[in-house]
Amino acid sequence: MAQLGWTIDLTRCVGCHACSVACKSENNTAPLLPPVSVRNGKAVAVNYRRVLNSESGTYPSPVRTFVTMACHHCFEPACLKACPVDAISKRSSDGIVLIDYDECIGCKYCLWACPYGAPQFNETTGKVEKCTFCVHRIDAGLAPACVTTCTGKALNYESDFDEDLSGAAAPDGFASASYTLPAVRFST
Repeated sequence: MAQLGWTIDLTRCVGCHACSVACKSENNTAPLLPPVSVRNGKAVAVNYRRVLNSESGTYPSPVRTFVTMACHHCFEPACLKACPVDAISKRSSDGIVLIDYDECIGCKYCLWACPYGAPQFNETTGKVEKCTFCVHRIDAGLAPACVTTCTGKALNYESDFDEDLSGAAAPDGFASASYTLPAVRFST
């Protein structure tokens, strides 16, 4: 089975959030119009791709790392195994993990199962959503919107990922690849 996967160069990401803005625009994720709803001091929004900020080191040599994150379309998706109604599937043609919104009951089990925080609960629809790898663009022979928009060329994708991710340098705080075998490679 073929497997699409992300390649992320941590030395090139500058934290501009162009990828997350492109994703939000391409997929029309909530909220579509301002103002953004706030609950418990946090914005209630669906963001398939987001940019995390990590700070380490001490003066005079602090280090700031930006990590673009979305669904990793894992080889062994925990979300798929956790879904009690089989609303989540993995395409055999390219390994893209998708949610059937007609089947999703909004139980959030997939949210709790995913170690990378990819599934997002949509308060308006009562369903869980996540990155689709811009499946509509992939099927048309185009790259995902986030990849085409990345100004630093830090984000890309490959079509021939293998399950041996032992050489992948994951950023601090990234869950162990042994949990789900995520289709993502980080370089530094």
